[in-house]
Amino acid sequence: MKESIGGIQLFLIVVILVLAFAGIMSLTINQSNAFAIKDQLVSILESAGGFDTSAECVSGSCNTSLKDQETLQKIIDSLDSNSYRQTGSCEMIEENLNKHTNKAVVVGYTRTGEKTITGKKDSFCIAKIPAQKTNSEDTLKGYYYQIYVFYQLDIPIVNSLFNFRAIGETKLLYR
Repeated sequence: MKESIGGIQLFLIVVILVLAFAGIMSLTINQSNAFAIKDQLVSILESAGGFDTSAECVSGSCNTSLKDQETLQKIIDSLDSNSYRQTGSCEMIEENLNKHTNKAVVVGYTRTGEKTITGKKDSFCIAKIPAQKTNSEDTLKGYYYQIYVFYQLDIPIVNSLFNFRAIGETKLLYR
């Protein structure tokens, strides 16, 4: 009973602790990166005055205005400069938003700026939500945007276990 914990058991405990520490470090680094990117995307959308998410896309080329193309290019440049490579799904986001209002439009994009159709490998999502009218004489339509970016718990050997998302919201924009 002198050596009740053998060498193999002690080695396994050390390996598990190292993997847990690496996973926690990975999660905090990924979360920090995702929140920084989310803040950058919010400021890009606010400085552009909004973004048209309803443009029709055919085989990757979208019928968008020049201003929206420039905004999308700024977003892509921001993703590239921060080495953002996480992916997630925008499908559940639209379902959750439309429980409260049926006019929210959620669009997922890849890292190259193409709209995704299936929603399986979205790098980020932009939700355009109409603001509620407070006066029957309102002629300006206001929208606010929610930006969703993803981050994951990556543990060495096991790989990605959980997918999380960071949500940012713009101020009310009139377009």
